[in-house]
Amino acid sequence: MSTNAKPKKFLNDATNAVEEFIAGLLLQYPNHLRKLANHNVLLHSSFAVSRDDAAHPNQSSVSLLSGGGSGHEPSHAGFVGSNMLSGAILGGIFASPAVASILAAIRAVTVPTADGGKGCLLIVKNYTGDRLNFGMACEMANAEGLAVKMVVVADDCAMERQKGITGARGVAGTVLVHKAAGGAAGAGQELDAVVGVAETVAKGVGSMGVALEAVTIPGADKVNDRLAKTNEKGESMMEIGLGIHGEAGMRQCALMSCDNIAKEMLKAIQEYGREVDSKIEPLYKAGDELLVLVNNLGGTSNFEMSLLARSVVTQLENDAGCKATRVLVGSFMTSFDMQGASVSVMPLIGDLKTKDVLTFIDVDTDAPAWAKVDSWTDGAARPS
Repeated sequence: MSTNAKPKKFLNDATNAVEEFIAGLLLQYPNHLRKLANHNVLLHSSFAVSRDDAAHPNQSSVSLLSGGGSGHEPSHAGFVGSNMLSGAILGGIFASPAVASILAAIRAVTVPTADGGKGCLLIVKNYTGDRLNFGMACEMANAEGLAVKMVVVADDCAMERQKGITGARGVAGTVLVHKAAGGAAGAGQELDAVVGVAETVAKGVGSMGVALEAVTIPGADKVNDRLAKTNEKGESMMEIGLGIHGEAGMRQCALMSCDNIAKEMLKAIQEYGREVDSKIEPLYKAGDELLVLVNNLGGTSNFEMSLLARSVVTQLENDAGCKATRVLVGSFMTSFDMQGASVSVMPLIGDLKTKDVLTFIDVDTDAPAWAKVDSWTDGAARPS
């Protein structure tokens, strides 16, 4: 492909594409979503009441907000719903939302503590801009008498835990934090308990992405041909660990088979591990029950996604001796048109089993982008 090729997009003007995207969502979900005036913020329709109204949802349950740069759809607006997010704050294309918009969203979904409000949890992916802007809005809201806490998700196993200013990035595992924390809030748990569930999931999930072609953002002058070149042997290239904004991954290599791609991803996730009593242990081991999320990064066919899911689950069960009781496959956190996928693995052990996390993940939601989990807990062999 020519490096000068102009990208083909369904696009009018990149400068107002986020506003047009929001308008499109409101046409699709007129009974479900409401836009916050003067801000690129989408709220669940149940919050279309004033804070002093007894029917305000925060009078009975903790509110949850998340957000970030646009381009990762359906994250995060697609996960606004009962037992999930109360609202989503949309930044520009791959750009953190403004502090003013985050604070406006917090005010809209949070009743002052003195008036009986249950508080609000901000779920934030680990990027410098998001941490700064959500963190500042959180401090300002608390100064106004609103009970607000923040949990940062850093599940990307392609990055060293302490690398740079922020360390590991937040990627698709963040959606599992949305679901578990949302389920806890829907069950009536108090703010500190909801925070505890969110932190437990954030610490227990590991993710790894791969890309066959890099992302080209709307408004770009030319197609991103970063992975279009071949190596010295004439082999097509791929990248392991590429970030959801196109950040550099662990390495580029010749294109591998689906089974070998799955093997590379799972090896990295397992070895990255999890912290237990200040020590790093493998993320999962033989005998563990697992939740597996196979995420489309935007430009991969549904057919290929099922091939990758088969490779991942087969290796986890036949080679690693685990049992994947919950397998979610689809678009959860994308990168526009990136031809790639990520895998997130969460072992259902320790606090992830004792804090009712599974109950909260399995509970129904009307969030448009979440499909009910089809659990396989039967001891018999899988259907084939």
